[in-house]
Amino acid sequence: MSDENPQCTEQKIKEAARKVFIVKGFDGTTTRDIAEVAGINQALTNYYFRSKEKLFRLIFEDIYREYFQEIFCIMVQPVELRVKIPQLVEAHFSLFDQNPDLPLFLLSEMRRHPNLLTPANYANKERPVFVFLRQLQQAADEGQIRPVAPMHVLQLVMANIQFMYLSRPITMEISSLDEAAHTEFTRRHKDIVIDMLMNYLFIY
Repeated sequence: MSDENPQCTEQKIKEAARKVFIVKGFDGTTTRDIAEVAGINQALTNYYFRSKEKLFRLIFEDIYREYFQEIFCIMVQPVELRVKIPQLVEAHFSLFDQNPDLPLFLLSEMRRHPNLLTPANYANKERPVFVFLRQLQQAADEGQIRPVAPMHVLQLVMANIQFMYLSRPITMEISSLDEAAHTEFTRRHKDIVIDMLMNYLFIY
């Protein structure tokens, strides 16, 4: 055991694990990788977290909660969809601008390990995403928006934002964009996504 404060050691391991997992994913990461980034021996990593699976679940749930906090807050706000939808799009783009590797990490790891990554409260009907889906359904039932299933709306939001970051290397190569030009391209695309969603949903 190290003489370092146990809480400091645990936090150091979690911070190192987050960096390694986001880049290498669950399958590509070893506890040795995490220990090297944390600057500690591998035995300490195993002592504090027992298994890579346990550590990965903790990291994933931390990322899910921390990174999406603003988006979840918007989803439950008691405001009309004409206000909420542009806010959600803006928040998603802001999140992924700051964390461009996040979409690939989340999608690939959830596809490979759905049982490992399912949050404990996944079925809780008061989760922000369910609040948002109910609002969409109510608006469709009342004729405020086009009568489209709420999950289709959610798919439109996710697909038109996340793919921007998943396809970033291809887009930059095809269009010969540097970092600054791609940033401007992303900003313009954000405006297009908002216009597309609003024009499609609000037909009156």
